[in-house]
Amino acid sequence: MNAALPLKHPVPGTLRAAAGCPWEGAERQNTAAFEILNAGQQAITPPVRDAVVQNLVSLFRGDYLLARLMLEEGRFMVFQAILCLSAAQNPEDRDSWLTLGRLQARLSSSGLTSRNRIEALVAIFERYGFIERRKAEEDLRISILIPTARMWSADALFTEMHLSPLCQRPDLGDQSASASQLLARLSHGGEANGGQHPHADPMAPAWSERSIAPATAGHRNWRRSFAPLLQDYFGMRMQHRSISALAERDGGYLTFLMLLHEASRTGSSRIQMGYEAISEHAGISRTHARLLMEQAETLGLVQLHARGGRDIEVLQNAWDAMDSWMTGNFAYLLATD
Repeated sequence: MNAALPLKHPVPGTLRAAAGCPWEGAERQNTAAFEILNAGQQAITPPVRDAVVQNLVSLFRGDYLLARLMLEEGRFMVFQAILCLSAAQNPEDRDSWLTLGRLQARLSSSGLTSRNRIEALVAIFERYGFIERRKAEEDLRISILIPTARMWSADALFTEMHLSPLCQRPDLGDQSASASQLLARLSHGGEANGGQHPHADPMAPAWSERSIAPATAGHRNWRRSFAPLLQDYFGMRMQHRSISALAERDGGYLTFLMLLHEASRTGSSRIQMGYEAISEHAGISRTHARLLMEQAETLGLVQLHARGGRDIEVLQNAWDAMDSWMTGNFAYLLATD
């Protein structure tokens, strides 16, 4: 599709409705946050790390669809890109419209994933009601990808699971204050209580009717301001190869989270987590669970002392990797005003 000139007479059509609020351009980036990114991030403390792990395990364990859509690394990247590029659209600039072609160009050019896989993932998100396609009222030849309330709600819940533990730690200073401010922007009530989300339960999945709500203007503005950071954010995640390698496989990241959660819960580095239990909680086969554990051992995260997951030692490398991973992710989440 050839790029067209900006509209001479903007129409409040599909793009403006998708934006949810008048286009105001990209928000100013937080200089202090970039100093954190470039000069060493504030490390995440073990209590915060353990609380985030517990939140994520509570949310995704047994919730096969949401886990597959949001935790596998390729799908996660497409999920994030759709939200950010949609929020950053300018109804007056067709080059900014979120079409399948623009999404493919943005992600495939970085080598993160292929154009064919992006198209397949978009079809999956559409099938499960996370996005829809609409003809642009300004040009009916163009189909725009529109994140639904279901996708925005899942994103708000996922972000809250990460940030709520920080809100409960005022002793962490600016980091806690920034997390509270961000959650307030995502909250329909305008305030962040920092408590556990009522739907952080496998029986109440994030796309259930009980938790679906339109995105707030603050949520869209945050995603718009995050758009310029996308490539660096994805690059940061790829640098953490011990975790991203697991996250590239279905059930890999959730399995890693469950291992850390069990070790934290029992207070011991030696745990039992049978492959059948992993299979049940992550929605994968027992063979796949075994292969994931063997990969984790190859990556230096665990040591297997018995077959079938009867004796797994969670090594210090696993905790160090998660601390570094979370520190980098938090730095980017809090890097915008």
